[in-house]
This record gives sequence, structure tokens and C-alpha cells, in this order.
Amino acid sequence: MKRISLILVALLVLSGAVVAQHTDMLEHERVSRIDSLLNDVLFGDDDLYALFNTKQNFQFIYAGTNFSSKTYFAGREIGNDQYNLSGQLYYMHSKGFFAGVSGSWYSQLDPGYRTTVLSAGFGRGLKKASFFRYRASGSYYLFHVDDPDFDPIYTTSANAGITLKSKTLGTRLDGTLLMGKEFGQQLSWDVYAYLNLVKFGRYNYLRLEPELSLFWGSEAAEFLLNEAYFDESTQTEISTYYKDVFGLLNIQLQLPVSLSWKSFDLEVSYNYNLPQTVSDSFDYPNSSYFRISLGYIFNL
Repeated sequence: MKRISLILVALLVLSGAVVAQHTDMLEHERVSRIDSLLNDVLFGDDDLYALFNTKQNFQFIYAGTNFSSKTYFAGREIGNDQYNLSGQLYYMHSKGFFAGVSGSWYSQLDPGYRTTVLSAGFGRGLKKASFFRYRASGSYYLFHVDDPDFDPIYTTSANAGITLKSKTLGTRLDGTLLMGKEFGQQLSWDVYAYLNLVKFGRYNYLRLEPELSLFWGSEAAEFLLNEAYFDESTQTEISTYYKDVFGLLNIQLQLPVSLSWKSFDLEVSYNYNLPQTVSDSFDYPNSSYFRISLGYIFNL
């Protein structure tokens, strides 16, 4: 039971891409950027995961914190070198149920802490096909912004996903439906591997976990008009227009080194973004940042 924490964190993927805050992508339209709180997901070994199919029940409390040197949504930087700190506190039962709370603080926003996320869900694997796992959850967002002009577009989300994995390789697919005054969709696909560097027994180790992630969502893309025209009401020439388009927004390469020791999990990760866009007028630059995550499991 020393390293069952990894199984818990694995099932935290139930919360999918959790919405942390909303900001306008462009001044021309009310389109929100969505910042993920739980974008760092670990999966336990198959022999540990098998403990969840035993007759004995287990209960856990997981506490974790993450620090990111910069803040991005889909490879688009929010702020200039803005760092953020997030935290999570979750209860989980070995039958697959979980419930928890999470939030983030941002160095350049006012207020820095503006959203609390409440989540609950369920996830399991198939007994006769242990390589296949499924999950579903819901999230509700509490906003802490004392501004009469602040009007969040989304207040809840429904999340679902599946995972296919072996002992050293895996892939997962997750989708999110954002709901509120409007509806939005997000989709992510990840391919990852486990490469043990040092093992300190069965459940304690230092390993490399390279991962490739693709993220789809909506953006207000700018397109060139076939022919520019003059707007007499604003006395300006109009040569472009904006359209909300769903497509591939970011490709991310992750190179995390993970240390698991007894009830602790520590991860240091280098992340590289290759943002994508269909816009005719603007290209987002490639970017990179570091993330540090620390978690601890309490057995009940």
C-alpha cells in the first residue's frame, strides 16, 4: 500500500481538463480561454491497479500541489512569465468513486485566486480486459471575483475518457463538455511510456515518463476577407473577420522525471508547446516551461 497513491492520481484524470478561469481570447468576441488545473496525470502499475479488483475495500485522502513556471492555455501564454500554484484535495474509494476540491493561484491576476473546482466521478477497469479503463465525472466551478462586469461563460462540465495501456506504454482519450450560458467542447489524446531509471523495491522508483499530448478546442480565429471594405460608422478599413472554429490547438511534448517513495510522489517535468491555429493573420510561437508536482496519500 506504499505506492497506491499513483493509482489515486491516475483516477484523477476523471476530472479531465478542469476549468480554472475564463478570460477573453480576443476583444472582438466573448470567447473564453480555459486553464487546466489537473493537467499532470500519473497512472499506476498494473499489479497495483489489480488491488482495486480485490474483495477488500480501501479508502484514501490525496493531497497534492503543482507549481508551473509559466501559465498557458492550449500553448497560448496567459500573462508574461506568469507562474501559478495549484492544489488538490480528494477522497477516493477503491471501488472507483472519488470526490474532491481543487484551485489555483496566479501571479499576475487580480484576484490571484479566483476559482474553486468541485468534482465527483467514477472510474474502473475491466476484469477480463485489464488493459482497458474507463472514467466519467462532473465538475462545478465557484468563482471568487468581486467584479460586477465578470460574467463567466461556463459553470459546470461533464468529462469522460478511456485508457489503453500495457506495463510500459499507454494511450488515453478524454473529452469535456463545458456548460453554462454557452456550450463548449474539448478533446485531448495522449501517448506515453514508462522507463524505469532506478527501483527501490516493488513500489518505489525513479523513472522517466515521456508523453505526447494533442489538444482540440474552439478558438476565435481571424481570417482574411477576399476583398477589404470601408466601414463608414467607424471610419476604418475592414480586411479581416473572426470565426469560432473547433480544431487542433496544441501539441505538447512532456519529459517528466517521477520519484515515488512510500506515500510521497514527486515529479519534475519539462514541457514544450507547439501551438496550432487555422488563423490567416497570426501564428503563436513555440514555448516551454517547467512544472513541479508533489503529492501525498493518507490511508483511512
